Formats: sequence, structure tokens, C-alpha cells
Amino acid sequence: MHQNIIIVSGGSSGNPAFLGEQIRKAGKSYLICCDRGARHLKRLAILPDAVIGDMDSIDQRDLRYYENQGVKIIRYASEKDYTDTELALDYALQWKPKKISIFCALGGRLDHTLANIYLLMKGFDKGIDTVLMDEYCEAFILNRQCSFVREAGKTVSLLALSPKVTGINLSGFYYPLENGNLKMGETLGISNWINKGRTTITIDRGKLLVIKYHRKDFFPEAR
Repeated sequence: MHQNIIIVSGGSSGNPAFLGEQIRKAGKSYLICCDRGARHLKRLAILPDAVIGDMDSIDQRDLRYYENQGVKIIRYASEKDYTDTELALDYALQWKPKKISIFCALGGRLDHTLANIYLLMKGFDKGIDTVLMDEYCEAFILNRQCSFVREAGKTVSLLALSPKVTGINLSGFYYPLENGNLKMGETLGISNWINKGRTTITIDRGKLLVIKYHRKDFFPEAR
């Protein structure tokens, strides 16, 4: 059983050093590449445990290299119903890990980005900690409660992924909230920020998307 699984999707990696650092920090992990995402690990000289997808966009030399190295190759037909990232997530969920981290799945094509955000609900429904991450932020669906420690000044945004999220409590934020509600489509939860050493978010019901930026005032458009 794999306790920690990392999925590397086919989108932009941004700063490759960030991806490499996160893989190293995660320690012992099962690494899955989504087709073209294999190029990111090849650049970092990291060998994946599995490559999954229709293999229509991976460099065929890289594919042969991975096959020769004994990497598990899971092929699907090019005319398939699901994205390579969803196929990789479904494969990862079969192992019932404690955590799944998905990289190179934000930015770029808007449809793919939105689809990948919705994929967080698959992990959430299985009770598995699932997070999307890039060099700017991490995104996850709150499971009742979370806390951030020593992250003052960092931006946190909240969005409803269910028709309504109820009983929202925010402590340690510039804009606190007590027993609030958030409806899908509302922007009320955008751009709050942490102003204390420890902050806590709790909810009663619903699916609340939490997006926390890694660094103060460091956003994609700032580059």
C-alpha cells in the first residue's frame, strides 16, 4: 500500500526546481506521470513508478527509456472518455493512500484547470487528502477543519464547490467570519489573508475549496 502518491500531469511545471523540491520533501512516494507529464521528471532526472495515458504526446524516446527502466506503462486508447489526469487519479485512488498530490495541473488551458479542480471532489468523496499544487499555491477541499501556522500575510481564498457551504468560521484572518454561508458562484471568499500566527477554518456542511498561496503577494500575474 502506498501512503503518499504524487501525480505529475501534462501541464506546465512552472519553475522545475519547485517540483523537484516538493518531490524530495514528500519522501517515499509513488510517482505517476500523465503521458506528456513524464517530460517534467525526465528533466529532473527522477524516474516515475508509472506512466499512464494514451501516449499521444509523450516523447517516444522517453517512453522507450522508461520501458527499458522497468517503469509501469498503462496505455489507454486515444479516443477515451476521461483525461489522463483523471485516469491517473482513479489509478491512485485504488491504492487507498493517505494523500495524493497533483502537480502541473493548474494554469494553461482553462477547461483542463477547471476539470482538475473538480477532480479534487473524487479524492474528497473517498476520504483521501487530495491537493493540487504549483509554485504559487495549493488547493484542496476542506474536510471540516484546517489550520495554518506561522503563515501571516499569505492570501487565502474560499469558493463553494457545492450549492451552499454552511457554518463557516474563520479565525486569525484579516476578515474573520462566524457561522457564515457561501453559495456557489459567490466571490465573497476571495482574497482574505492571514494576520495571526495561527489561523483556523471550520465548516458545518458543504464542499469548500481552499486556495492558499505559498508566499505573500506572489501571484502568477505578478511575473
